[in-house]
Amino acid sequence: MEEVKYDNKSTSDIMSEKSKSRTGGPAAKRVKAGGRGVPLRKIEYKFDASYRFGERPVEKVDDPSDFHPQYFLRTHSKNNDPADVQTQIWQCSFEPNPEKAHSMTNVVATCGGSSVCFINVDDGEVVLKYNRSTKMATAGENLYAQVWTTLPLDSMGLETMNILAAAGARSTVLLIHPEVGVCYQMFRTVPNKAAAVVCALLFHPKKAAWLFCGHEDGQIQLWDVGIPALPRYDTTPVHLLTIPAVARDVYNLTFSCTHDLLIAGCDGGLFGWKIDMQKIETNDRLERTEFLLPEVDGNGSVLDSVCMLRDDLLAAKCALHGQIYIFSISRSLKKRTMAKSGSQFETQVTDDLMLKLKWSNTDNYYMNMGVDPISCILVCGDDKGALWVYNVADYVTGKVSSPLTEGSQLPPIEPVKILDWPELEDAEVEKARKLRLDTYDIVVDKCAVSPGGHHIVAVTSNNMVCIWKRGKEEDGDN
Repeated sequence: MEEVKYDNKSTSDIMSEKSKSRTGGPAAKRVKAGGRGVPLRKIEYKFDASYRFGERPVEKVDDPSDFHPQYFLRTHSKNNDPADVQTQIWQCSFEPNPEKAHSMTNVVATCGGSSVCFINVDDGEVVLKYNRSTKMATAGENLYAQVWTTLPLDSMGLETMNILAAAGARSTVLLIHPEVGVCYQMFRTVPNKAAAVVCALLFHPKKAAWLFCGHEDGQIQLWDVGIPALPRYDTTPVHLLTIPAVARDVYNLTFSCTHDLLIAGCDGGLFGWKIDMQKIETNDRLERTEFLLPEVDGNGSVLDSVCMLRDDLLAAKCALHGQIYIFSISRSLKKRTMAKSGSQFETQVTDDLMLKLKWSNTDNYYMNMGVDPISCILVCGDDKGALWVYNVADYVTGKVSSPLTEGSQLPPIEPVKILDWPELEDAEVEKARKLRLDTYDIVVDKCAVSPGGHHIVAVTSNNMVCIWKRGKEEDGDN
């Protein structure tokens, strides 16, 4: 177990105090599982008893374009260099609120370089930082992916703990419990291949301890990371399944609870697998569907971003297409047919099924969208540091007829606002005599939107965490 620095103070005492009152953990009985050749836990192949499906109604906001820059932070610097403008930050995501379903806290996690940061968006404070570049990491072990889950510590989920999984180079997965400031578990998904890279992570929304890991070679692994037995955090990750590669890099993973569908955006296509618990238990092949998207100017399907706008509405972005697609999974599945191979399915997602959003014509890749399913605000950055903000609530609810509600086809929708990169005074960069931040392309690698669209967080290729706040700028805002 590694200790995380919290406001430059040790958290050992905090961990002991908070853990004493907690109980629970994996069953004592151990069985062989996962083919790893070590004593492992008993696995339950059923959904968590505490899981309840629900989706809040769409709540349109009145001023979705009215954002102002609040905090721009350099938190992932290598060797704590305040003028580091080279470390790339790859991911950002808001912490789920365990006390209120379909809500988030005011803490956003970011990962990049060799560190994970936890930042309060209200005051810009870095409340916790985990740095991988200590005794156990090598210089090349960058972190590219992260995901939150809320683990139930009892059968009904009345007592819970939020953990963050992060992963990247050398296929190393870290499990962090930020409340007490510990990284309590590390394991490798590909122990015999040093060059293996985890590009995407996703916890099963109905099975909180099951972690999907998408790899650079196209394979997707499923692991049960277990419920740690506190206060020692005893648990053993168990490999359950490997989905063979059908394309190259797995850039993004998302999940539709309605359809029990794991969806992967890959370098080479958009794919969905029906997650059948019985087939996973018996190690049978999962049913697969390929979603065939149209080509634009001869550019194929390099899916560098996918996310769920609503549980049945998928947003997908293909590199070099200059637009973002939103379509209903239900309607597209109705049109699927058996693939030529005769073993899996495919469906053509035609123009009449899609709402299209006009986006940048950049030839850069890997700019990830962020969405808020409640307000239906979607945000995607570009390679100039700008954020493209879309408000699609009226199209989702049917107030404006569109293919999302089986209405007529529409021309590409313009963003309601493009938030340009602001002019920043950067004393540290000037002091170090480095080039200005905006001298080169500023690629926005990922965006996250808070529930209700109150904050947008964006992370960039030049080591910046950018926090934008909706509403008029007040005195005291940075």
